[in-house]
Amino acid sequence: MYAEDAPLWTMPDQAVEEIRSALGEGWEVESVRVPLDATGDGARTTPPEVIAAVRDAEIYCGWGIRPQLFEAARSLRWFHSGAAGVRASLFGAMRVSDVIFTNSAGAYSEPLAEHALAAIFHFSRALDVAVRAQREARWVQRDLIAAGSPLQAGGEVGGSTLGIVGYGGTGRTLARKAAALGMKVQAVRRTAADPELPGHLSGCSPPEGLRDLLGTSDYIVLAAPETAATRKMIGADEVGAMKAGAVFINLSRGSLVDDAPLIAALRAGQLRGAALDVFRTEPLPPDSPWWELENVLVTPHVGGTSGHFWRRQTGLILRNVGRYLAGRRLENLVNKEAGY
Repeated sequence: MYAEDAPLWTMPDQAVEEIRSALGEGWEVESVRVPLDATGDGARTTPPEVIAAVRDAEIYCGWGIRPQLFEAARSLRWFHSGAAGVRASLFGAMRVSDVIFTNSAGAYSEPLAEHALAAIFHFSRALDVAVRAQREARWVQRDLIAAGSPLQAGGEVGGSTLGIVGYGGTGRTLARKAAALGMKVQAVRRTAADPELPGHLSGCSPPEGLRDLLGTSDYIVLAAPETAATRKMIGADEVGAMKAGAVFINLSRGSLVDDAPLIAALRAGQLRGAALDVFRTEPLPPDSPWWELENVLVTPHVGGTSGHFWRRQTGLILRNVGRYLAGRRLENLVNKEAGY
């Protein structure tokens, strides 16, 4: 796993040695280090050096897998992606194959949850107003203590309601951290909720409960996977159902949101703000309206970035190597039909 000019996404030599040791005698481990242009779901291109290396490989770890590489890997039995998103890797041949497919969703949960909390505090404490005023050398204390100001309207996260759309690894991590801050946490998930709710959740509903969650949450975090069923799941009706003054945070994928109604709601002041880490087009074009909105926090798809990533990633791979060698079910199995 290698990304050009991005050491955070390059597998350390120590990790390669630990994997080699876990596999033991009889296994050959080849580390291919070539520049790689990748998206949130994996590599955009397939370097010829990687194709040559996987021709007889039984296990391949990389940033997603493309059809050309999949076809070249004639002996492939298990593919592990360093990415959390799997859309680009679920092409027809992969879907119908018996190749085991695992991803790295849990490796990103901690930084993504903290990124969401940072965005929540950004708007709760009116840091957007303060940063803008600082650039303009304006002392805005009176503005921030006036009636109707962001601090007067809220100012504290304790006692506010957080709605999480997509209660997977990131959603669960965020719920635990938010509850510790005194937030009331509710969630919507695709699969049936557990009979007994975790102590940090006040409620967990199926997708039919989405509108209720949107209308009762002060902060809404989108953390659902990108599938055929979730694309544009936040449209005009959903934006209209959001509580007045709410903050919308997208950590998932830009394709899950219809931009136009969200932009309109932000311009009209219906929502307090939005924090967006993902977009329909990345990099975000210079003429995008997202750059111009003062109540929008734009980050360039770095919510899951952390210097601790490889510690979690290597641990996941090593645990699965042990399971694979023992013929046991692997962690983070991708449901090829469901798309995550």
